[in-house]
Amino acid sequence: MSKVTKNKDGSPRKSGSGRRKGANSFANISLADLEKFCGSASVIPVSRVWLEKMGASVSSTPKTSVVSSPKEVEEQKISFTLHQ
Repeated sequence: MSKVTKNKDGSPRKSGSGRRKGANSFANISLADLEKFCGSASVIPVSRVWLEKMGASVSSTPKTSVVSSPKEVEEQKISFTLHQ
């Protein structure tokens, strides 16, 4: 018989809530395949802990804000004449 887990308020937790045993939130992908999707200049979020385990030093950098400017599109003028 499985153990009944409880919520913070003491009520039993609904079955099916949470991640199932064996489920994984991550997927393995080669760097070449990832570069096809993102490009070499893309910023990709990775775990700080993983970076430290790989031997990289983590320094705090200011957040980069991206501002998109609307492209001015020249409208084509259509000449027409009304006949009555």
